[in-house]
Amino acid sequence: MPGWPSPSHAQSVAQRLVRPASRSRLNQDMWSRAFRLLMITGCGVGGSLVNFAAQAIIASRFGAGQNVDTYVFSLGLPTFLAGLLATCVSYIAVPEIARVADDPERERQVSGRFLGGILLLAVAMALGAVPALFLQPTLLLPPGSTIRDQPLLPLLITLAWTTGGVQIVNALLIARLNAVGRQITAAMLSLPPGIVSILVLLTVPVRAISIVAVGVLVGTMVVTLIGWGVQRGHFAWHRGSQPGGAATVAIRSSAWLSVVALTCFSSYAVIDSFWAPRTGQGALASLGYAQRILIGAGNLVILGPSAIAVPMLARIAAHGDVAQFRRTLALIVLGIGSGAGLIALGIFGFSGKIVSLLFQRGAFDADAARQVASALAHLAPGMAAMLIGVMLMRAIFCIPDSFRHAAALGLGWSVLYFALSGLFARRGVTGIADAYSLAWAMTAGGGSVILWQRAGTLHGAGRTKTSSC
Repeated sequence: MPGWPSPSHAQSVAQRLVRPASRSRLNQDMWSRAFRLLMITGCGVGGSLVNFAAQAIIASRFGAGQNVDTYVFSLGLPTFLAGLLATCVSYIAVPEIARVADDPERERQVSGRFLGGILLLAVAMALGAVPALFLQPTLLLPPGSTIRDQPLLPLLITLAWTTGGVQIVNALLIARLNAVGRQITAAMLSLPPGIVSILVLLTVPVRAISIVAVGVLVGTMVVTLIGWGVQRGHFAWHRGSQPGGAATVAIRSSAWLSVVALTCFSSYAVIDSFWAPRTGQGALASLGYAQRILIGAGNLVILGPSAIAVPMLARIAAHGDVAQFRRTLALIVLGIGSGAGLIALGIFGFSGKIVSLLFQRGAFDADAARQVASALAHLAPGMAAMLIGVMLMRAIFCIPDSFRHAAALGLGWSVLYFALSGLFARRGVTGIADAYSLAWAMTAGGGSVILWQRAGTLHGAGRTKTSSC
């Protein structure tokens, strides 16, 4: 009709009107993601600085001898189990809760089921201190180890296992915050343990090494109180939310394969507790100090991308877009690898100055500094490969029916690190550090090949419910 625009003309006008709004929303989303990434990384940096300060105080007061050896040894087995379970909770709970985040009532039920099972695990973990009092030294320590002579060993083991139980609960509270988009709040919960530990070390007039374990336990409990306080109304407790039978933890049967897969991120504590005491006094303490530095440095690289990229990969995998999944993962791994590589290079080149600046004062003498610096330099390449491994493992959990592949990678790393540590242990902490780096380099290479092949199975996957990253 004359005077009226044609349908095609009207459509083009509408498209021009919509495009600016779409661009505006896109820009807002980009800035929002950038802000969250910056804040999460900032919290990670803050947590690292606080932990460095706590470790510096420990080093100044107790050095790197029998006392710290005993403290690190007490943490070995419970750290392994708690870290394993906490990581498993994070890997599985985040996508499960995220899938129902738009339905508040259902999300409360899913969160309640998780919490019910996690509380049982936490109690079991704390009670594990009873058999550990007898089995942990017997299984891990060589005859004649000076750690056996430390009278506070039973108390330290008890405190370590109790702390592990609380950490499992914290893992779920943090996982839920990440799942519902509150990543900044979740990241802030990394600060209280170090802050409280520092306050306890500075204010409580106790000279025994047990004060360190008490400070960590109190700080971990503070995280629980804060985490519960900010989301206490988001867990359903009515009968309908309780799991039944073997599904107590509200995790699928594939969770056991997940547990095996995730051993690679926590088994180092047990393996170090086995091999380091066989290389001499102070070796375990030196590895512990070096690992603390690497964990803090690694958080600078992995915290932000991990919290934001995993949900993104899960959505891409759910749509079965192979090319997009591979392309996105390659960019993420490239970014993480580049950042981790630069940090590792700096640590390798300046390990002596880093350790001297952070720790060399009080009871921590020059000999201890040299040993820790040697361990740190040789662990640095492994840190870079490990951070890549973290992202690869999270990505493989996003692909349906890949739990067995993940389990093979995780178990393979633990076996490889144990074997290489035994082979290189005669070289002391440097040999064990080399074993760590070599094991992670081999695992990251093999994991990349496996993940690339498994990504090809996403064709036609659609909106599957069997993936969990």
